[in-house]
Amino acid sequence: MQERTRRKADKAACIAIAEAAQALLVALVSRTAEEARRSGGARILPWHIGQAVQSAEFRSSPLFTRTTARAADGTSVRTVKEARRAARAARLDGHVKVNPFMSLVRRTARAHGNVALTAPLVVALSALVLEAINQVADTAGEAAAKSDATTITADHVRTAVTDLLAGDLQARALAAIDAALVADAAGE
Repeated sequence: MQERTRRKADKAACIAIAEAAQALLVALVSRTAEEARRSGGARILPWHIGQAVQSAEFRSSPLFTRTTARAADGTSVRTVKEARRAARAARLDGHVKVNPFMSLVRRTARAHGNVALTAPLVVALSALVLEAINQVADTAGEAAAKSDATTITADHVRTAVTDLLAGDLQARALAAIDAALVADAAGE
């Protein structure tokens, strides 16, 4: 978040943005699995993500633009071979992970819906999560700039989530943020 906004983020803001991303990912995985079952497919494909993003639940949110839908379809996402090459190059350069959201995507898919993941699906979902976090961080940074704050707080992230998500998706993300902040304050 600090790289994107050039502002410091407190611990609560980091927890809030992580919970918003997790809530968004759970909704995407559930909707994608539903789309795959509806089309009669045995496995989930990146095409199903595009169909899920085009549903009314996601289409009403400003977060899901045309570029997000293209990224979900896999048309603007690197191929699996290119992603593996980039991961290998990053490991050789000393970076541990190219996209830390790939393991989050796998864990979420196992926990919510127990769906089979193909490599392009993991790449597409992690690209969506990365894009969503970047948009939330940018919007939270703008909210912090409007209030002349030097540090991004959880309230700025909540404002960003309110601006970017709509309907039930917004309510789920805000509830997840509140629950995580309460648990953190209680020391759990």
